[in-house]
Amino acid sequence: MNPRLAVLLSHVKGPILADVGCDHALLAAAAVKTGRARKVYACDIAEGPLNRARATIAKEGVTDSVIPLLSDGLAALPEFCDQIVIAGMGAETIVEILTAGSGKLGPGTRLLLSPHTKAWLLRQWLEEHGWIICQEQFVQDRERFYPVMDVRPGSTGSGLKPEERLFGVSPLQDETWSMYLDSERTRLHQLLERVPSPVKPGIRRQLELLEKAAGQ
Repeated sequence: MNPRLAVLLSHVKGPILADVGCDHALLAAAAVKTGRARKVYACDIAEGPLNRARATIAKEGVTDSVIPLLSDGLAALPEFCDQIVIAGMGAETIVEILTAGSGKLGPGTRLLLSPHTKAWLLRQWLEEHGWIICQEQFVQDRERFYPVMDVRPGSTGSGLKPEERLFGVSPLQDETWSMYLDSERTRLHQLLERVPSPVKPGIRRQLELLEKAAGQ
């Protein structure tokens, strides 16, 4: 299990879980075997990944508890789930899935989200649509850093600070968090050297917000 899946697993809070875009269903199988979930819907939009999921489910001996489901996002879920995991895709795609599947989200459904790109866009959308990010944990996989967001229903417009929107809400301030900020600091300083003058103030503003995030 790669570092991202391990961190996701540590935040799973069943008992009924949906893993959207499950691919090999490694997370789904581990959630059941570790007792973090009683039942998991392993969902994917394509038969190829779902066949790989079926192979994992059989190999891990969890056929009674992990149900492979051909589903476009949340569309085929047969019941409300206690938690829905959406990871391994860009923020825009996660937003599309949540928007299209809003009728599948129960009043107590929690979300576990890990966007590969444009995390700020997902944070903004969650704030605007009545979700609260309880905590984020950053994970490093190879040379990249990914946020894992533990999200619950809340109130619209909870007032994210600009630095939270860009760099994370209530992050677990561990070594990986510090490494992520160092990486972003280096990236922005390098970008500042390359961009034309009219763009530089925006980059400097991001650096200011990064230092605010680092000092929280």
